[in-house]
Amino acid sequence: VKDGKIHTDSKTKIISVLIYLNSNWESAGGRLRLLRSGADLDDMILEVPPVEGTLLAFKRSENSWHGHRAFVCERRVVQFNWVTDEEVLRREQGRHRFSATIKKILMPFAARR
Repeated sequence: VKDGKIHTDSKTKIISVLIYLNSNWESAGGRLRLLRSGADLDDMILEVPPVEGTLLAFKRSENSWHGHRAFVCERRVVQFNWVTDEEVLRREQGRHRFSATIKKILMPFAARR
């Protein structure tokens, strides 16, 4: 189960762009919600289903709250982030490489479930 807890992005992120690639989306969860506050996942401005061809872009701010309800299925998305400087870029790339390596190692075990 993947749970999208309410949050704003880090101060080093400037803009996020998401392009969804799922041919359809049946789950009630997993739909990104842009929220009025960090207190209530149901107090949304907009809910975006992760359906193929949908593009969502937003600027990070102190009140750019977002999250999603828990879901079990696979959500396919391409994400682009503009960050504040090269040091942040290098750190994020290293973190994502590490995460991808761990996922490759754990993938055979997840398939056994």
